[in-house]
Amino acid sequence: MSSDNHSIMSELYDYGRKIQEGTIQDQTFCPIIYQAPMDADIWDEAVWHACNPALGDFRSLEEMRMMAARAKRIPAAEATFRNLYLNQPVDAEHRFISSAEWMGCKHSVDIERLRGRKCWGGLDLSSTTDLTALILIFPDDAGSYDVLCWFWVPGDNLADRMDRDRVPYPVWRDMGLIEAPPGKAIDKSFIVSRLAQIASEFDLQGVAYDRWRIEDLKKQLTDEGIEIELIPWGQGFRDMGPAVDSLEAAILNNELRHDHPVLDWNASNAVTVSDPAGARKIAKDRSIDRVDGLVALTMAIGLHKREPEPEKCVYGPGRGLLSIAW
Repeated sequence: MSSDNHSIMSELYDYGRKIQEGTIQDQTFCPIIYQAPMDADIWDEAVWHACNPALGDFRSLEEMRMMAARAKRIPAAEATFRNLYLNQPVDAEHRFISSAEWMGCKHSVDIERLRGRKCWGGLDLSSTTDLTALILIFPDDAGSYDVLCWFWVPGDNLADRMDRDRVPYPVWRDMGLIEAPPGKAIDKSFIVSRLAQIASEFDLQGVAYDRWRIEDLKKQLTDEGIEIELIPWGQGFRDMGPAVDSLEAAILNNELRHDHPVLDWNASNAVTVSDPAGARKIAKDRSIDRVDGLVALTMAIGLHKREPEPEKCVYGPGRGLLSIAW
């Protein structure tokens, strides 16, 4: 495995991993990956044999023992040992969430049950030629979230786009999982129409947005007389840090209900970076592929978390005021 996320070997590995996990369907590609689990004891020789079938045959066991001993003594050599001898990605600690944790939150979402409910949104417009994502989250009384997703890509050259991103855009379009309006760039009027529909069906409290290319969309909303509260959301550590933490907690606590393969793909690509204080953000430039839906989901949950907690009355139904004698 290459230590460079953008090398051809890293791309092939990542593509094969997604096929094994079920994120991508491709019957023409058969991935066989020998890799030590990230939580395995990397000094256990049984682990070495499991991910090196030729070890002790034409792969030298003595050399591997020597490299393991060196990695134990020199911390900087451990990453090389993990990468070259155990087939582990050296930047695995930066992956946002494991596939098992993410897919553990996969549940069908009943849109009819959500109609009229309060919701918060995140909108990632990206560029005019790439994936655009709108995500809504519907909190319930138990602190969990139902997730609804909308995605757009330009309809022209969809086959070329499929080859570039290695995902089945035409199939997703035909299944109604993405909208692919005609043109080489995304026509924002389609997004405006969808926002108008959403505002009419749900109790939309606000939509957090990345400032990138938002002015045209805001103007179209105004021209159409569509009143939606749009809240600017910075993509730096200050805004994204707490939102990433909230999303991670919801996933780890199994408090997220999602059911959309495009969002699954985005989540499988996500890589985070940290500032010196430990705050994290999703790094588009370092992620393996497109992460727009996960960025939009992060903004939506972050926006909801900014809402003040509702005040709780200390008196139950039918109870009067307490009198206190001094």
